[in-house]
Amino acid sequence: MFKETENLFKEMRKLQIEAEQHFFDLFLPSKVQPLAEGKWQPIADFYETDEAWVIKMEIAGIHKEDLSVTINEGIMTIRGVRRDDFKGRWRTYYLTEINYNKFERSFPLPEGIDEESVSAEYKDGFLIITIRKLASPPVPEKRITIQIK
Repeated sequence: MFKETENLFKEMRKLQIEAEQHFFDLFLPSKVQPLAEGKWQPIADFYETDEAWVIKMEIAGIHKEDLSVTINEGIMTIRGVRRDDFKGRWRTYYLTEINYNKFERSFPLPEGIDEESVSAEYKDGFLIITIRKLASPPVPEKRITIQIK
């Protein structure tokens, strides 16, 4: 029974990834790449305030040094890995819902943002990225790496 449930969840996750890919294809068909096999996608909120755009991603159990945040050609990509630190000789699972392995999420960024003032903070299992809005016209895009505090 557990194997059937696990297979059902895997199939549902594949459908979710496909649906998300189709959604992004509507807006940026040439910029967003499909998710590589074996990777997972943490859940996230992406919202706007008066001063900034904010991405809040749930990534509990991931070491800060296993995270990277980059912006390239208007796409913010968050990559990392959640490692299974089990050190014992064996174990028997009765439920497996936690994703381990590499993950990746990409977000197309709106125009009029200040890429140089992007900040990222990892706290209480959440990565919170704040992308300030520009008061003046945007500058040409370039690749930058954001330091996680």
